[in-house]
Amino acid sequence: MDAHACRLARLLAYLQGVAKKWKLYQRTRLSTKVESVTWSDDTQTYTIVTGDGEVWGPFKAVISAVGFLNTPLIPPFARGETVFEGDLCHTSTWRDELTLRGKKVGVLGTGSSAVQVVTEAEKQGESVKVFQIEPNWILPKDARDFTPSERRWNGFRPVYYFRRYRLYLNYDVRQWRASHARTGGWVNRKRQKRVEAFLDASMASRPDLKALLTPEFSVEARRTVVSDTYYPSLLSEKVTLVPHAVADVTASGVVDAMGVKHDLDMIVLATGFDAANFISTFTVRGENGADLREQWTDGAEALYGLMTPNFPNFFMMFGPNTSGLPLVTYYEAQAKFSAQPIKKIVKGRARQVSARRSMHDLYNRRLQARLAKTVWTEVPSDFHADSGKIISQWAFSPTAYLLGG
Repeated sequence: MDAHACRLARLLAYLQGVAKKWKLYQRTRLSTKVESVTWSDDTQTYTIVTGDGEVWGPFKAVISAVGFLNTPLIPPFARGETVFEGDLCHTSTWRDELTLRGKKVGVLGTGSSAVQVVTEAEKQGESVKVFQIEPNWILPKDARDFTPSERRWNGFRPVYYFRRYRLYLNYDVRQWRASHARTGGWVNRKRQKRVEAFLDASMASRPDLKALLTPEFSVEARRTVVSDTYYPSLLSEKVTLVPHAVADVTASGVVDAMGVKHDLDMIVLATGFDAANFISTFTVRGENGADLREQWTDGAEALYGLMTPNFPNFFMMFGPNTSGLPLVTYYEAQAKFSAQPIKKIVKGRARQVSARRSMHDLYNRRLQARLAKTVWTEVPSDFHADSGKIISQWAFSPTAYLLGG
């Protein structure tokens, strides 16, 4: 077993251990798609209908923990059956039997998933073509193994917790008043210099590639990619950067937007997710039949990303405008918040908990006013709803979220 496979096995074993410890297997129904969640005004409870038509409930409260990176974006030419005779898949639906080894690989996209695929395809494949619509800024990851001394010290509980706290503090300072994403923010300015220096140093021998890899927007305006290996992979003789989108597939490959044909054995869609649509995989109906999708026509919004008016006892994990680092800190806060009113409901001290419309609207006006001052407004991205409203990002620090803004 190689080092990468060993790490994955250890991560899987850890997750399985947590699931067993808290008896989650007995409480979890796997391979089951939720179709709808519906509130009853009469019983003040929810019923859930799954893909097999089975009705579950009634439930006094529901927590949606589907996040928003759950619906792959598939280009029109790759939907359903295609004429392509090789392997084709989206990065989120990678099949165990797929291999890059010895193949002519085409990678569509240049985001976080794409750079990882390109790195491995350059090592294993015969050739790699990267189809780029627009470049992204790349930050060096500076990845390295812990030294034996560091590993020993990390096993010492006070040192471990100190280092964890230091990491959190770094995130907190970096995101104070959205300095990492605010126009003129000191962290944003520092990062801009760093990504430019990294690109200059990496592409010193290839000014042609440097021109193709230089974005026309500020760092953080779109999701910044972190990688030590992407730029070196692009310098390989096996890798070709195609600065065009793919327009169609053929039996033996693809045709790019300029009409050029490319022969491929494998197509990897690193095209991201439909991140602009929260809770897009099932319908939710609340008081008086309110439809959540209709209520969010202008873009998803919620009080602290957790609750939205007209949907009592309905809580969201990783809801609108709660994307910030470290993510687990936000998840823990959301879980604790949701548990408190649910406990009251279960014990009969309350029948329903709702987001008050006046507080919800005031909160979101303040949030959007702060977001309007960030670089996230510069260019369209998956941070935005179709209306242009920024719906995924948190505009303050993690501590500000924990303290209620």
